[in-house]
Amino acid sequence: MGFAKESSFNKNLFIENGPYQQGSVLLNRTKLQTVVTWCSPTLLQMRVYENVNSTFPTNYTQLKGKDHPLQVSVTVFPPKLPFEYASNYGSPTLATSICSPANIQTTLTSASSDGSISSVLTYDLGKPFKVKSNKPAVVAIDCETRKAGLLENWQYNQSHLGKTGGIVLIPAGETTTVSTECQQNSFSIKMY
Repeated sequence: MGFAKESSFNKNLFIENGPYQQGSVLLNRTKLQTVVTWCSPTLLQMRVYENVNSTFPTNYTQLKGKDHPLQVSVTVFPPKLPFEYASNYGSPTLATSICSPANIQTTLTSASSDGSISSVLTYDLGKPFKVKSNKPAVVAIDCETRKAGLLENWQYNQSHLGKTGGIVLIPAGETTTVSTECQQNSFSIKMY
């Protein structure tokens, strides 16, 4: 039984669902590491911890004074499994989380060889930017190039977000300010 290699970007899920977020972080497969993902309509944040804690922060902030869903996923990835479930379990080097209001899924993935989107990302990290669109908008962050920005439909259909980064779908007709951040072993996209 082998580990099925998955793409780091699921175009069909992204287009068919919303609000929707997807991101990846780089793992060191020689260590036991914990990946925590926080997802809400206004937040996508992923962080790799070098240990296993019994508690993690929730980062819940109301959106314009209204309640909204928040999901927190904690997944521990050891370097090896206790049984031989998959012969190449230690091969994938990314943890990818896929979030919608109804669920969150975190899985191991391998880096995609699709084209890079970094050339179309125009904002430096840490500098908020405004998004206003009559159609669904896609915000992306690439921690390798330390850039963020807005993507057109053709760009996110074939996107490669680097080893650490993510994308967030903003519904049509919404206006929001986006703040992005990358730190060692983590990234976040926040909207307010």
